[in-house]
Amino acid sequence: MSVVSHSYKVEQLYEDQHRDFVLDAVPAMLAWLLASAHGVRREFEFDVEVKRSAADTSSQETLLVSWDMQKLSAYDPSLEQRVQRMLNGRTPHREHVTEVAAYGLALIAISVFLPGRRVVAWARHVAPDLLFDATPSARRGVEVAGRTHGGRGALRLIREGTGEAPGKTAALREDPEVAEAWLSLWCASPAVSAMVHVKP
Repeated sequence: MSVVSHSYKVEQLYEDQHRDFVLDAVPAMLAWLLASAHGVRREFEFDVEVKRSAADTSSQETLLVSWDMQKLSAYDPSLEQRVQRMLNGRTPHREHVTEVAAYGLALIAISVFLPGRRVVAWARHVAPDLLFDATPSARRGVEVAGRTHGGRGALRLIREGTGEAPGKTAALREDPEVAEAWLSLWCASPAVSAMVHVKP
């Protein structure tokens, strides 16, 4: 069986999603990907587990993320400097690069796997993180997490939790104020991801 492959240029993100949600996520995402690739390439391929509805079985697909720094700088002139500061650890955001990088990759996953959906708000102190609809009693959106290492085992722990703590899937399903939820999970080494519909 052939694997479905997707390609996405990061500069397209400024068109597919609102600039306010893209502007701060892209530098962290590029710094994270460049650090994982040791700065030697301008593309990164993820093996993605995709589940388009809670009732469906998962499929294995690939997502090739690539970028052109010159084109990106047309949208954000300070981008390259901010990426370098993150790579060099010369920013107070250095401890949050993985987290914010995962938000950027989630915006890409939304654009690829949920074409036409646009983020309208960041959630504060509630799940899911990226909201399509911020109605307090019927939140719809995507919960996000990233890990630098650990592969599918690390992502499985995020989804399913342990005997002591429930994972994100159960937490989203059990929250009566969440009307629709996806999980967008990312690991750099090995480069694996999941974009799964968990509710309804």
